[in-house]
Order: sequence, then C-alpha cells, then structure tokens
Amino acid sequence: MSPPVGRRYFPWPRALYYVLKTVSARVAALSTAHNHVFVPPFMRPISWRLLCCWKDTRTLASPPLHSSQLSLLDLHIPGHAHSSGLWPQDNMASSNEAASSPEIAPERPVPAPIDEKDPEIVDEKPSSEIDPNTGGLAGVEKIEALTQTWTKPWLIVAYIFIWLVFFTDSLQQQIASSLLPYAVSDFGLHGLMAATGIISNIVAGVSKLPLARIIDVIGRTQGLCIMLVCVVISLILMATCNNVETYAAGQTFFWTGMNGIGYVLNIFMADTSTLRNRMILFGFTSTPYVSNTFAGPAAAQAFLDGSTWRWGYGAFTIIIPVICAPLIIIFTLQLNRAKKLGLYVKPQTNRTFWESVKYWLIEFDVAGILIVVAGFSLFLLPFSIAGYQAHKWTEPRIIAMIVIGGLLLIAFPLYEKYLAPKTFIPWELFQNRTVLVACLLGGNMWISFYCYKVQFSSYLQVVYDLSVSRAGFITNIFNIVSCAWAVPVGLLMRFTDRYKWLGLAAIPLQMLSTGLMIKFRMPDTHVGLVIMCEVLGSFAGGTIVMVEQIAIMASVAHRDVAVGLALLALVTSVGGAIGQSISGAIWTNLMPSKLERYLPDELKDQALLIYGDLVTQLSYPVGTPERDAIIRAYGETQKIMIIASLVALVGSIVWVSLMKNHRLSDKQQTKGVLF
Repeated sequence: MSPPVGRRYFPWPRALYYVLKTVSARVAALSTAHNHVFVPPFMRPISWRLLCCWKDTRTLASPPLHSSQLSLLDLHIPGHAHSSGLWPQDNMASSNEAASSPEIAPERPVPAPIDEKDPEIVDEKPSSEIDPNTGGLAGVEKIEALTQTWTKPWLIVAYIFIWLVFFTDSLQQQIASSLLPYAVSDFGLHGLMAATGIISNIVAGVSKLPLARIIDVIGRTQGLCIMLVCVVISLILMATCNNVETYAAGQTFFWTGMNGIGYVLNIFMADTSTLRNRMILFGFTSTPYVSNTFAGPAAAQAFLDGSTWRWGYGAFTIIIPVICAPLIIIFTLQLNRAKKLGLYVKPQTNRTFWESVKYWLIEFDVAGILIVVAGFSLFLLPFSIAGYQAHKWTEPRIIAMIVIGGLLLIAFPLYEKYLAPKTFIPWELFQNRTVLVACLLGGNMWISFYCYKVQFSSYLQVVYDLSVSRAGFITNIFNIVSCAWAVPVGLLMRFTDRYKWLGLAAIPLQMLSTGLMIKFRMPDTHVGLVIMCEVLGSFAGGTIVMVEQIAIMASVAHRDVAVGLALLALVTSVGGAIGQSISGAIWTNLMPSKLERYLPDELKDQALLIYGDLVTQLSYPVGTPERDAIIRAYGETQKIMIIASLVALVGSIVWVSLMKNHRLSDKQQTKGVLF
C-alpha cells in the first residue's frame, strides 16, 4: 500500500521490513505487562517510520487494536496513538515520557462494531475515542486538522480574504442602515423602523445556536455557505419588495445572514489563534467598519440621488458572493489536503434520507427554536405597533399577541426540560459563572444601546437639518470609535494578560456618557456636544463588547467556544430586541401625541401622516412653525428614551464584578499553525 500523499519517506527494503517484523514478534511474545508491546528505545524511530510507510491513512486515524492483533505495523506505543489522527512525530515527546514512566496506562477498549441496520447511529465516535478538547465534533476536528495542514502563508492569505469579507459586509450594513428610513417611508410607515428590527434581531440571535451546532457538527465552510445564501435571498427580497411585510422578511434574512457570516468568521479566528492574541485579530477584522462608516452613508446618498434605495440592496446580490468565494475555496482545498494526509476521517453512517432529516430536526431542536422565536416576537412586537391600531392598547389583537407570546415564553423552558429530546439552549454552560454574567452584561448593554439608537438618524436629519450622509457619519460614531479602539484593547489584553480591569473601567464611562445625553440630546444643544457623548460611549461600549467575548472564550474548552459565543449573541440580540421594543413603545405612544399638541391648528389632523413619513417631516423648512413643532416633539421623546437607556445600565457593574479574571496565557485551546 502506498504511503499517504504529501510526506517524505525513506524507501526501506522489503527484506529489512520482514526481519524487523520477526524481531518485533519475538519482543511481543516476551512482553505481557498490561497487554502492551514493549518497544526498546533504539527501535522506536524504526517502528514509527514503518508505521508511516506502510499503514494507510484510515488505519492511522483508527484506535489501537488489542495486542493479540498487533504486528510491527500495529504496535501500540503509549502516548503515540491519538484519536484525532495526528501524525506520530507530533506526539513524539509524549511518547518518550510515557515509555520512561514506570506505570503504563491501560489500553483503551476496542469499539463495538457498528450495526449498519441501526438507523439511530449518529455521527459520533465511541466515548473512548473522543478528544476532550474537540468533544468528538466533526466540525471542530475538521478545523483542527486544517490548522495542522496549512502553512503560515496560507493562514495570512485566509485572513486577508476574511478582512475583505468583513469590509464588504460592513459596507452593505452601513448602506442598509442609511436606506432603512427611506424604505419604510416609501410605504408610509416610518414609525415601524423599530418593529422591523425586533423580529430580525430575535431571529438573528436565536439562529446563532443552531448555526453553532452546524459549524461544530458539519463544518465551518458549510455554515458560511448557508449564511451566504440567506444574505443573497434577503437582498433580492428587499430590492424587489412591494410592501413593508416583504421588506421586513428581507430584513430578517439579511441580519440573520450578515451576523451569521461574521459569527462564523469570528469562530474561525478563534480556531486559528492563541487566546492571548485573539482579540487583536478580532480588532483587526473590525477595522473595515471605520472606513465604511464614511463610505456607507455616502454610497447610500449616491444610490438615492442616482436611482432608488432598491439598488442599494440589489447591487450586493452579486458583490457579496464574489467576495466570499475565495475564502470558501481556501477552506475546501485545505480540508481536502488534511483528508489526504489522514488528519481527518469522515464518520460513516447508514441513515436513509428521511432518517437524516429526522435526526437533524431533533439535533437542532427545531420545535424549541419556533417556540422561542414566536414567543419573543409576539410579546415584543405590540410595543412598537400598538400606536398604529385604532384602539391602541385595548385592541384585541394587541392583547392576544402579548398573552400568547408570554405563554410561549413560559412554555419554552418547560418544553426544554421535559419534552425536548435535544435541548436548544446548552443550559449546562450557564452553570459557568463567567459565561452567565458575560451574557447578562451583553444583554444589558444592548437594551441600553437600542433604547435611543433606532430613531437617532432621523433625529439628526430633522433637528439639525443634516443630510443622509452627515447624519450617517454621526450615527456611526460607535462603529468608527469602537472598531478603531478594538486593536488597542486587544493589545492591552495581550500585554496585561487580563481583561476584567478593562470592563471595570468601561462601565462607569458608559454610564457617564449616557447620563450626559439626557442634558445634551436636546434641540437647542450644539451638535458637537451630541458627538462628544457618542465618542465617550463608543470607547466604553467597544471595550465592553470585547471583554464579554474574551471572558467567555477564556472560560470554556475549544469545543464550546462556538456555542458560548452563540449564547452571547442570543442574549445580546434578545436584549437588542427588548431595547427596540422599549424605543418603539416610547416613540409610537409619545411622538404622535406630541406632534398633535405642538403642530399648528391647521395641521393637527395630519399629525399621524407627518409622524409616519420622514420625507414629509423634512419637507417643512427649518424655522417654520411646522418644523419647530416637529423638532420639539423629537427632542422631548428622545429624552425619555435616553432615561430608559441609563436605567438599563444599572446592573452592568454587578455583572462585570462577578466575572472571573482568567490569565490568558494559561489557556491553550487549539493546535497547529496559529497566530
């Protein structure tokens, strides 16, 4: 049998092979301790060379057999066999240590043969074969095999394309955010911006957990492709929609796909970096948001001036797949190389198509996903849409949505505990205190952030008469500052080897900036003071986001990194949805009434029309009674939103204080060629 492709071997003569085989058989007959073959030190390099020369890749990746089945080609040398299929030379040091130890570890049992007729066989290894760091998950084993296959230049090329993907995605996100008010205003529903964001936030957050399962069980590349399809579908829906319902559906797919692509790439960076350097790389790939904060609103303005807002979505149905394709090709080629080298062997199952469908439906707990998405959506949406109903909060459908949504949220944990064959949420991770408080911190932060952020762009355009691009620049100060600040924060973590102190410093700064907004986010305040508050909050918020992520990654094994970050994404997305609900409730219940109070008498009957259309609001010149009334209504409503935002931050200092302060250099989660 020919040796695996890609490695160099000394051409041992066949005669020498048979001589050594005979000698090894004699040695095996003389050794009976623990049923292991004793191999003298001078023979170990020879025996390993023969192993590499004659065994095929499948045998190398297989568990060791019983000593009665061993020949020279099947020697079990303590410390050399590895369930993940590593090449012997990677573990030579551990082999020598084991050989010199007076106590030899007992041999692992031979796994039971697989019943090919049993449909319940899953894609998992026997427990004796599972690497505790990978958990026997195929996706994790694939990426560990990949990191042992490629070289540093390939890793650098992959990161260059990752940066390009983040650049393209962030550009489209900035354009989409700037076009959102005009898209919903096109349907006369400017006030529903919060409502369109609630469902998309919930679905985008909830989808992270099944996505984490996909990339852990199936592979990183497959997860990236699925999210890419979501993005393309969403862009087509938004570019061709004729009503706000279709646009909202497109928004849901859009943010699910965009956040999913970023999530998969973040997990890939976690796979290919040491914990101490990881946040530097996270910061590096966030730098495109700095430049695109300026380019995005300008591009949105160009689309509005040159065509329509629809082309702002349609153009990227081609651009994004083209940018993602090289990265997918690199992952695929390197994984194929790892398979040829025997570093990864695909588990075999004999399920039929329908048995596989049933298996994956259970594995991803589809019923649990539907319950939690429906529960949060039905419960939170009424806060944003009640103002559009004839009878406001007494409308029967509003009451029904709140009641049914609340019941579903109560039923969800009961279903997970007593009925779900496979739980959707990995509850055991919440027993890790640092994971729990990091998630709670993220939830608090995004509730606070979205309490005032949804209507901020419209506020700047109406109150300060700024263009779309200029308003976009100010709205995106958080992206500019937090992303530019990300690399220095990563370096601080790298050189101090700790992270908790950064969180303890950032929370008071975040509360200060939000408190100052209550004073300065008023129509008679200079726009420079508004910018100052945004800058302070961005330094603090960007730091807190990175502290949440590194705290979770430092607290779990490699196999749980994807799920841990998915839990954080779930809680922060639900927090964002709650913040948007609070914002929507304040906006829809206060803004129309304040417009009706302050508008001139001849326009009071048009208050609802003006409230629902940003273009109509901007059509009244600055200094006219109509524009002054609109500006006053905006200012008073924004003040209430910011007070709610400050209240939401109260628990944050408690969550940071409860975090464990792990030393980053003590954690080694991955192996292979890493940054």
